[in-house]
Formats: sequence, C-alpha cells, structure tokens
Amino acid sequence: MSRSSDHELRIAECRATAHDVFAALTRSAGAELLSLDLTMGQFKAMVMVTSAGPQPVGELGRRLGLSEPAASLLVDRLEERGLARRERDAQDRRRILVTATPAAEELAARLREGREGTLRAWLGALSDDELGGLTRGLRALLREATATSQPPADVGERHGAEPAHG
Repeated sequence: MSRSSDHELRIAECRATAHDVFAALTRSAGAELLSLDLTMGQFKAMVMVTSAGPQPVGELGRRLGLSEPAASLLVDRLEERGLARRERDAQDRRRILVTATPAAEELAARLREGREGTLRAWLGALSDDELGGLTRGLRALLREATATSQPPADVGERHGAEPAHG
C-alpha cells in the first residue's frame, strides 16, 4: 500500500472516530435536548444569540443561512417561548437587536455545563500519554483550520471557552 493510500485510510479513520465522539457527546445530553420544546432552527438561533450576543435579525439570519423574513419568524417563535426579545440598539436607536433572555442564557449554560462535564470525565479517564497525543493532534488540526478559514463568528468567545493546556 502506498503512503498516500495509508494517509487516506488514516484520514477516513480519524473522520469516522471524530464523528463517533461527537455523536456520543450529543447522546450524552440526549434526555435534556429531547425534552426541549424547540425546533432545530429555534435551538440553533438560541445558541447563536446566547453565544454571539445581541445581533440584528438580518445578521442572525445570515449566520443561520436564512432570509431575513425567515429569521424574523424564528425570532417570533423564540419570543413566544421566552427565549429571546427584540431591543433597540443603544448605539444606534434605529436598529433592533435580538437578545437572549435570562431563561435562554440559563438553558444554554445548563446544556454547555453538561456537555463540558461529560467531556471532562472522558478526558480524565485517559492516560497522560493519550492526553498528550490528543492535545498535539487537536492543536495541529486547529492550526490548519485557522490557516485555511475564517469562521463567521467565534461562538465560544463570549462565554469564555477554556483554552487548551498541555
């Protein structure tokens, strides 16, 4: 087998394993996520507003790949559930911003803490060698990701995502 086919096999194995890890992480929050009375679009919008902060409806729509009218309807549904509200921008009184309510902030924090607790427990079960290898691999992947793309919004920044140490 050639070096390139070995490399392709490793890439496929890594992708499959990463998919399985993310699926397991999602399943670990399953009961709480399934108990939410939100559509996937409403959930994504709530996460975007709690993560990236107040934003105009049009910007929220762009981040979610929606037209402004569709985003406006989504915000209407979040308002009905007490998870978002529209407020005038203090800097530009002509603009209306979508903001998260305290209920949305609490829900997002609870979901995030559950996910982070699960991940912390899984990482705690690894040996020092395994943690070192995983950290090196993730740093290399992050280096490549930041060199090749600029994400539309750093959703981890607002809530103080923990930096990697190792």
